[in-house]
Amino acid sequence: MAASSDSAVRVLPERTVAPLFAFPDQDEFVWRHEQGTLIELHNEQEAIRRMNEKRSPLKAWPIATIPGLTTSFSKSWLFLVRIPATEAGVAFPSLTDRFTIDMESKIDRPEGTFSLVHLPAARVQNPYEGLDAVDSSIKTCAAFKVDVPRSWQSDSGINVELDLMSNFQTAPSISDAANITVGHRKCQVITIKWDTFSLTFEAELAALRHLTNEHRLNELKPHNMSLKAFHMIRDFNNVPFIHSRDLFEEFPQLNNPAHFSHRISRVLVEKFKALNADHRAAFEGLRDIPNNVYFVNGCPGAGKTEWNMVLGAIIQSKKSPKGRRRHTPILFLVDINKTVDDAANRYHSLCRTAGLKLRIIRMHGWPYEMRNSSKLNKGGSRGQRETESELDFTKKFLTIASLSRHSTSGRNQNEAPTLDEASWEYFEQHQDGCFPGLKKLLARMEGGEALGTDDWQAIRRQVSFLYRTVLSQADFIATTPVAACGGFSKLFEPDLIFMDEAPHARELTTLIPIAYYSPLAWIFTGDVKQTRPFVKSSGIRDMESDGMKFNPFAEQLRVSTMARAAAVNALNSKLLVNKRAYGNLHRLPSKMFYGGEMMSGHDEASMYPPSAQHLKEYLEELGGVPNVDENRVVVRLKGSRETMDRDSFWNPAHHEWLSQQAQHLLRDEAFRTVTGPAGGGTIMIATPYSAAARQYQAEVRRWPRKWQDRVEVLTVDKAQGNQADVVLLDMVRTTRAGFMDDAQRLNVAMTRARQAEVMVMHHRMTMKYVRGDMGIKTQHLSQVWDDAVEGRRMFSL
Repeated sequence: MAASSDSAVRVLPERTVAPLFAFPDQDEFVWRHEQGTLIELHNEQEAIRRMNEKRSPLKAWPIATIPGLTTSFSKSWLFLVRIPATEAGVAFPSLTDRFTIDMESKIDRPEGTFSLVHLPAARVQNPYEGLDAVDSSIKTCAAFKVDVPRSWQSDSGINVELDLMSNFQTAPSISDAANITVGHRKCQVITIKWDTFSLTFEAELAALRHLTNEHRLNELKPHNMSLKAFHMIRDFNNVPFIHSRDLFEEFPQLNNPAHFSHRISRVLVEKFKALNADHRAAFEGLRDIPNNVYFVNGCPGAGKTEWNMVLGAIIQSKKSPKGRRRHTPILFLVDINKTVDDAANRYHSLCRTAGLKLRIIRMHGWPYEMRNSSKLNKGGSRGQRETESELDFTKKFLTIASLSRHSTSGRNQNEAPTLDEASWEYFEQHQDGCFPGLKKLLARMEGGEALGTDDWQAIRRQVSFLYRTVLSQADFIATTPVAACGGFSKLFEPDLIFMDEAPHARELTTLIPIAYYSPLAWIFTGDVKQTRPFVKSSGIRDMESDGMKFNPFAEQLRVSTMARAAAVNALNSKLLVNKRAYGNLHRLPSKMFYGGEMMSGHDEASMYPPSAQHLKEYLEELGGVPNVDENRVVVRLKGSRETMDRDSFWNPAHHEWLSQQAQHLLRDEAFRTVTGPAGGGTIMIATPYSAAARQYQAEVRRWPRKWQDRVEVLTVDKAQGNQADVVLLDMVRTTRAGFMDDAQRLNVAMTRARQAEVMVMHHRMTMKYVRGDMGIKTQHLSQVWDDAVEGRRMFSL
């Protein structure tokens, strides 16, 4: 049955539908997820429309033209744009977004008055972020490539060529880094209008339909293993046919990585030997993977990502007896762009240390290139045309080529290259032998020649061939599931797919790698007790007041594939040893969220290293209490009162006191980190509310630079995957619990600290008030409060 046929005859429920954790009926799975996703798509577009209407101003500096990108119609300019505070409530483009910008300033010329509006723009890598001699205010800006028309219509109706942007130029050229400034005098105000096309939801729906629709042509059908995997994750405990995959058979080095015959790097062997019993059990489970799908659930600090990377590096250290290539190709997916970069850089560092020479790439934005493809072959079947389509990477390639040639900052060799950087480097190495035609065309553009249509088509073909070549030779690509959708699977065919932080991804996002790939194994890792998929929809009244549609399937969309697997006891392995937390910080989250099963990776002798012991003494002095039993305290402040700021909350008393504590720690030379090279300890200031985060960010920006580098301010919802030696947790509210009495959100908040946690909290957050004065205890926050009281770790200051 087609994925959309059922939706035509069923009526949407008027109330929230309780989520299902198993789907014997495929139509029910399709109905819930398709309809729920379509409503989310509508709401996303409505949110973008409102965001465009809001027109939040941004500070920008037009630097100079980008050489080599001038066409008959436009010139490309490099803008530096001040990134607003993370929680400032102002959306900011990523490297994958497409948008236009409007400049507030108008230009008066003899030919008329002109407005620079609706200028196509894209975010690119800041070419100055690696320069030591450049001011930090330049390095921390975002870089935009902005296309400005060359022809303008005068007041008399005549088209004239004018270089209007030169009125705002701040440097002679983009390579003249010494003369670039981002001061008030040259600042321009811009606003952004976003493209309302949602790549994420379109990719999710495409994956669902690819797996569930009937396809007349065999070449358009999903692989048989993809269908088996989909059937299994739909209804875990009722799978009629199970194929078992043994990765130890595919990669014999997994049986004993330390054996001399495998010649595995000593670095990797030592990391393998350091794995705990849970890690080893997860390794052993790879001998019997049902339908190629493997779920590893892990608690905070359990080393889930490390396990993925050690496994990947051991596999890539040696050619598989059945493999097609020297190194087994791996696709590493994370549903968060920043985490993609972190994962790629971490694997890049591991492989360099181990002496593994792999082609590692971090990739953004593939769906945009697919959407902007130019079809070279108009004839043939639809499937044939799709496989022969020409991917238009031209703009990205020409931009990276020009920035690389004209900025003095080279690529940071300690980081994995992006796809564009890897393609440029490959071109530079092979331009004479493999790409002489492209080399000549680039030289003509560099000389200022405006190319004709035939030349542009030739560039597109040759750039596409270049990117295809780079992708076909890649060993490890880190990207998001959405970027890996559709046609990308034809150019990079991985033998293994890892999906890290899988519980963060919506169910249909998880289907993307299953729908389009047929690897030896899909390996999903994460913690179902922490994150869950983000869904905009809330209550009926809230949605109607915002002009959005109520989504009765919102709770179903908030259940990830891994969460469903956990609910029906279908997880393959669990990692329950927390190696992050010292100072007994694992104890309370283990009791509250993991049924007491989460254990510390540190024995009694190593639980309090000197740095953690010092923080224990700091907490004891703070409360005037000797011998606290763990490095977690709850503080109740006199004069605490929540205050509204826009549509969020902050607490001035909490803000002032926690800011003082942060500064006190930063001045303390004995406050040291417990991980990595010896150095000053790090601090995370975490809070549930964006208004409170804005206030802290503004405060931190006034501190010395050496302090700023050791402090991170995050909302709790963005803290997943981050950690610090000390976490200062501002709970803000003084009238009710708000949304922090949520097990998964509170779990994230309480598991970020390595050595100490200070939670500032009002006692009213422990109660739910019903019918006037009658109240009952909150489910989770009251446990935190009562535990602190019982352990003499409740301080009233």
